[in-house]
Amino acid sequence: MSTMEDYKAELARFLEGFGANVRRVRGTKRPQVSQERLCHITRLHRTEIGKIEQGLVEPRLTTLYILANGLEVTIDDLLTGLWVPTERRPSPRSEPWS
Repeated sequence: MSTMEDYKAELARFLEGFGANVRRVRGTKRPQVSQERLCHITRLHRTEIGKIEQGLVEPRLTTLYILANGLEVTIDDLLTGLWVPTERRPSPRSEPWS
């Protein structure tokens, strides 16, 4: 059974990987796209982009689409190398399966 600690640890690793992908894609664009330029292109706040790249926030689906569109890549490009998380947030009312 998944614990909250297992869930949070896997989510943190996943978000760090996603943030690294955003940073990598942004850095490989020619000319290179700064966070401020990406902010201008996407109309997302620069601190939000920074928090995404640091793995501090879990972006919404619409934000993923906005980032991919602004960087002129697919959402798949932003998810490259990431895995499907196996841990799920435990429900406070869940009981173990017998």
